[in-house]
Amino acid sequence: MSHPRLAAYLLDAGRHNFYHGIHKALRLGHCRMLAELGAHDYSNAGETAALLQKLRGLIGLGRGHLEGENREIHAALEARQPGITAYAAAEHAAHEQAFAELESLIRAVEVAIPERRPLAGQALYQRYGLCAAADMEQMYLEETEVLSALHSAFSDAELMAIEARMLAGIAPDKMAAYTALLMPALSPAERLEQLQKLRRDLPDQAFDGLLTGTIQLSLTPQDYAAAMGALMRGAA
Repeated sequence: MSHPRLAAYLLDAGRHNFYHGIHKALRLGHCRMLAELGAHDYSNAGETAALLQKLRGLIGLGRGHLEGENREIHAALEARQPGITAYAAAEHAAHEQAFAELESLIRAVEVAIPERRPLAGQALYQRYGLCAAADMEQMYLEETEVLSALHSAFSDAELMAIEARMLAGIAPDKMAAYTALLMPALSPAERLEQLQKLRRDLPDQAFDGLLTGTIQLSLTPQDYAAAMGALMRGAA
């Protein structure tokens, strides 16, 4: 039996889809973080501080992604089809509230006495699971309903221009963090395509720095070697 929402939004795979890669990256980030929060030893103060800093970084990436979507995607779509992004905008507002709640729970772990820290960590773990689930549901909404509306309202050239404006608004340090999640989340073919795009769009020095400073560190040695081999074969 087919899923009703899937049946209602059979999208053209040949059309531009700027959700695909970033959503894979964010899903990977959520899954990794949820596992780390659940398995963490909160009695270790130093390791707990490092994990909470990592969590704040992931929340920052999620918040930045929402801000970019609101600023570029939703604004452009609303101009073409007024009212169509109301539900997605409400979901984004709910995510902002969830981010604020997570920050409060992170702070609760930080200020808890050692005996209470595991309990505070459990509360953070549980709330983060709800946040991740809601975010994944929202991403699915965007990949079906919102993307269908975008394909109806814009040409691929216009969609690529919207994406370019979003990317231009991302600070270099955050771009590196997104890339570190993106590369291991992609299939080998998608990874090669992304590497080819980066090599085409970036100056040689910037591309080489991204390779050694971010991409190589984000992949297993085997996956990195395979990606580099495919990239060199494609350039031959």
